[in-house]
Amino acid sequence: PSHCGLCAWCSGFPVYDYSPSSLQEALSASVAKVNSQSLSPYLFRAFQSSLKRVNALDEDTLIMNLEFSVRETTCLRDSGEDPSTCVFQRGYYVPTAACRSTVQMSAEQVQDVWAHCRWASTSESNSSEEVRRGFFSGG
Repeated sequence: PSHCGLCAWCSGFPVYDYSPSSLQEALSASVAKVNSQSLSPYLFRAFQSSLKRVNALDEDTLIMNLEFSVRETTCLRDSGEDPSTCVFQRGYYVPTAACRSTVQMSAEQVQDVWAHCRWASTSESNSSEEVRRGFFSGG
């Protein structure tokens, strides 16, 4: 069998060798993408994230699927600040969104990012769970 430098086979399930820093890069790029697409005057920052899947295209290229939540910060979008250094806005009606992204990494550098968010502030039925949790968690 040919040996693949990228994957260590454990009980038939491929585990890809990616560094925590690539995951951090992927998340930062995903949040940047969300901020570039948002209409808010403020920057969004991730407050929850998880890596759902990693696929290897070839020896150098990984596709990472992430799920994360973002909330508005006090930093203005035009400020050029790094969202991870910004303070979250406080209050019940701070916009929050549940997001998914797909990030293509090559040699630990982000090559391409797709991101899609579902805003918790909309009245769509599929967001009602998010709205309840986001706005009416008594406390």
